[in-house]
Amino acid sequence: MYFVWTLTVIQAFIAAHPFAADKHIRHKAQLDQQRLHVPLVDRTPAKEPPPVIVAIVGPEGVGKTTLMRSLIRRYTKHTVANITGPVTVVSGKNRRITFIECNNDINSMIDIGKIADLVLLMIDGSFGFEMETMEFLNVLQAHGFPKVMGVLTHLDLIKTVSYTHLTLPTSDLV
Repeated sequence: MYFVWTLTVIQAFIAAHPFAADKHIRHKAQLDQQRLHVPLVDRTPAKEPPPVIVAIVGPEGVGKTTLMRSLIRRYTKHTVANITGPVTVVSGKNRRITFIECNNDINSMIDIGKIADLVLLMIDGSFGFEMETMEFLNVLQAHGFPKVMGVLTHLDLIKTVSYTHLTLPTSDLV
């Protein structure tokens, strides 16, 4: 009895033409299978470009962390107490910037030289160029030389012109 009733219900919703009925049955089976196999959501950002990597490089005590904190505060309006590792900030609707502070060893300099899009090269104005700065410039030459911006710090420590004469070699004064 049950079998007859099922055929009657199915026949009520099937088209009269045999090809149309076959197409209808296949379509229903496909919909049932699609419900069982829900596709996974692709959460990778397809339209967003990778972040711009800004490396902050310089010797110890020149103000790398201070510059990084002020750049983060400029973009996020939040003060960061401890910075450990790279920091990515959103600077626009489709633009992100990653700030990386480079350690003062050659291995870190080589790694940063390979991935950086922009390098903020911190130079102590009261002391001048240091050996690490020149080593980093040589590393950049070997790895594509990204955009480099020099940032002079500690200019307030230069009191007189005679102090400049003491710190610079005589060949640079000409």
